[in-house]
Amino acid sequence: SDAKSVAGLFSEVGVNEVQDSFWEYFQSGKQFAKRQSMWDAMFMGMRSMGRDENMMEYLFKMLIQVLINFSMGLLMALVIFIFGLWNIIQTYQPNPLTGLFFFVTAACAAFAFVSTYLFAIYGAAAGGVYGVVKMAEGNMRIENGRGGRGGGVRIGAGQRRMPQQNGWNRPHYQ
Repeated sequence: SDAKSVAGLFSEVGVNEVQDSFWEYFQSGKQFAKRQSMWDAMFMGMRSMGRDENMMEYLFKMLIQVLINFSMGLLMALVIFIFGLWNIIQTYQPNPLTGLFFFVTAACAAFAFVSTYLFAIYGAAAGGVYGVVKMAEGNMRIENGRGGRGGGVRIGAGQRRMPQQNGWNRPHYQ
């Protein structure tokens, strides 16, 4: 403790100790999310076997559950890191103003990293869902026979009437 006091809180040793503590808690939060997601996938799969649930619904529910697990794991890791940060700061015996400044700075940096990480995960998930929806929309257009050209006029479910130019839609015996 006296050696840490001599080195100082803003020394390379002090900053590295806080960084190591943050990365340890961050990694444990990610491990929690992965482990929880594995269990959720298994139990959600068992629950949905007897239902009329298709694969896309299961995957969407699983995606939401993974996002919730990562949010919980990383936010709890952040809270635990912030509570442990004050203990690390106290071992260096800084004056109160320096300790408070270091605490606020380190807590803000940790919050910024965790929130950026979560926003990146949410953005990737939203982009993936958007891509799947657009792909499904294109497939539905192809299945309905339009092929994305907009040719013909839709009459009802799956029926089409083509324009009467150039002899289209003529009976084959004429």
